[in-house]
Amino acid sequence: MLMYYMILVIHMSIEAISISDIMSKNVKVELQNQNIFAVAKIMSDNNIGSVIIIDNHENKNPVGIITERDVIRILGLLKPDLLQTPIKELMSHPVIPLSIQATISDALNLMQEKKIRRIPIVDKNNNLVGIVTENDIFKLLLKNKDLLSVVYNGKTNIAQKPMYNDFINFWFNETQPKK
Repeated sequence: MLMYYMILVIHMSIEAISISDIMSKNVKVELQNQNIFAVAKIMSDNNIGSVIIIDNHENKNPVGIITERDVIRILGLLKPDLLQTPIKELMSHPVIPLSIQATISDALNLMQEKKIRRIPIVDKNNNLVGIVTENDIFKLLLKNKDLLSVVYNGKTNIAQKPMYNDFINFWFNETQPKK
C-alpha cells in the first residue's frame, strides 16, 4: 500500500490535484453589514489573516474579503467614522472564487493573474465551501518535493519568477524556527 501511494504521489501533478484536497473547510465569515471591529475580532480570535464576507448565513454566497492588510489600511487612515462603516463599503470586492472542481494549477494561475493570495472555493450554486491560500499550496509543495520540482523547473504554465519569490518568502517566514 505504501509503495502504491509513493508511486501515485510521484505521478501526481498540480494539474491533477483537486483544490478540494487542500482547501480549509472551516472558513470564517461575517455578514456585510458588520463593522471592522467584528471582522478584526474574528481574525484575532482565530489567528487568521482574512475573513470572507457573505451576503447571508444560509447560502454563504461570498461577496467580498477583508484581509489583515485591509484592516491596517482602514485603521491607518485615522478616520473615526470608518470604525462604524458597514464592512460592505470597505471590503475588497468582487471576490474571485474558484469552483470546487478546480485544481491546484488553476489556483496558482488565478493567484498570479489577479495578484491575490487567498481564494474562496464555491460549489456549483456559488455557496462558500472552503478557502485556499498561497501558504496552503506552498505547504503541499514542501511535503512533496516532486511537485515542487515540477513547478520550479517550469513544467507548468505558471510564471516562475513571482512563484519563486513568493515561495522563498514563505520558506523564510513559515518554516524557520522562531526566535
